[in-house]
Amino acid sequence: MRARHTHYVPPPDPPPSLWEVLPSVPVDTSEAAAVRIAPHTASQREAVFQYIKARGTFGATAREVVHGITISPDSCRPRLRELQGDASWEHGQLPARIARTLTKRDGMRVYVAI
Repeated sequence: MRARHTHYVPPPDPPPSLWEVLPSVPVDTSEAAAVRIAPHTASQREAVFQYIKARGTFGATAREVVHGITISPDSCRPRLRELQGDASWEHGQLPARIARTLTKRDGMRVYVAI
């Protein structure tokens, strides 16, 4: 072998974007569900935000959002976390658009638009 010979080493992969990392646990059914819902998350997130924003300072609980826009509770909870800007799967790529207040209504926290 020649002294100047070097093997090609591909550059390291960039960190995954928000849209490549699915919010799921490493279980096949959870990952399949995350893949199935991925095309709808942006529209669901916007619908949740618009509903909370329309309620003004009165805000809305997760239950009110579920019934108000007819969304599954299992889809609503992650959208609320994303809108708060603290979802671990988003890696800080989405800004906080709502805040969870200390106020409770029917035993649930109230969310308001910020």
